[in-house]
Amino acid sequence: RIVKELSESVMSWNEAVSKYGFPENTLRMWKRNYNEYGVCSRKRGRPRKGGSDGDEERQTVGKREQIAARRDYYLQDVLPRLRGKRDGSSKKKTLRAVGECRRLGIPLRRCLEVLGLSSSTYHFWKSHENEESQKDKKLSEAIRCAQEQNHWAYGSKRMAKWLVSAGFADRLNHKRVERVMGKFDLHARIRRRRYPKNYYLALKENPVELPGNVLARDFIADKPMQKLVTDITYLPTNEGWVYMAAVMDLWNREIVSYRISRHISLELVKDVVSQLGPCRGTLIHSDKGWTYTHPIYIKHLKQLGFRQSMSRKGNCWDNACMENFFGLMKSETIKQSKELLSVDGMIKLIDDYIHWYNNQRIQKKLGYLSPVDFRKLAT
Repeated sequence: RIVKELSESVMSWNEAVSKYGFPENTLRMWKRNYNEYGVCSRKRGRPRKGGSDGDEERQTVGKREQIAARRDYYLQDVLPRLRGKRDGSSKKKTLRAVGECRRLGIPLRRCLEVLGLSSSTYHFWKSHENEESQKDKKLSEAIRCAQEQNHWAYGSKRMAKWLVSAGFADRLNHKRVERVMGKFDLHARIRRRRYPKNYYLALKENPVELPGNVLARDFIADKPMQKLVTDITYLPTNEGWVYMAAVMDLWNREIVSYRISRHISLELVKDVVSQLGPCRGTLIHSDKGWTYTHPIYIKHLKQLGFRQSMSRKGNCWDNACMENFFGLMKSETIKQSKELLSVDGMIKLIDDYIHWYNNQRIQKKLGYLSPVDFRKLAT
């Protein structure tokens, strides 16, 4: 179908490359094979020994056509795109492109005409190519030594300042340092980017439709299970971090559901709300963490009948009740312990605290009753 469209001039080579994603050389080869062999594709593999002179002649002609196609590709596409560009990366691309053109038998003068480049400039770049490589290699050795001394913690700007202060050079552009660090894989090994480079830009240009701040800091509820708040907090152990997700009922400040896990995952937040069962019309409020904005979690809430509310971006006060509970819990448990507990020890500590908090810890807002006693009295 592609070859047919090209043969009938339905689209140009560039349009075909953009539409189907195949290299132009591949498309040209397909078209050539189609013109020569028809619908039956050319047999793959090395031709049998003792082939006819016609087969050898066709192979020679095909090879010549392939070389001619590559020449056209470089003269009409590659070199024109490099015309007028003089930055460092373009210089290297220009030298590589000219070298490939020379191997294809294109005269140097013809290449320079297409590039709009003088002969003296080209030879100057060529003579300094190896010199620049040696400079980059020397700088890379200094960067590697500096990274080993500084726990591989420096980025390009900090590295440039450190090398100047260490006497490697009087001046050093951080952009050059960045280029060399990328070329020799010498980047810092901490604080790696969590999301792809264009993630935040794409998020800004294509914002996801998320629920608004329906709760609007109205932390007063008239009846049980009318308004819930939820969040995740980190708990330190001697085996690493564990993560606790909890749900609070704003009516009596009771922790109605919680779970502790070794990992932050969708299953963690889904299980916490699943423990509550179907809640038709109940409002549940959270921040805009990745677990709460995930489409699977949002769909799960809708299936259970929840109405979702989310804090404004970067505004922790919109979820103040849950944040306050976590701070209170840590101050009354973890911060009173002199040593880090094991994971099992931490889980037992939190289980005991939640039971005590719900059943025995009195609160002024509840008339000096515990959340469970307040619920029993009201019902």
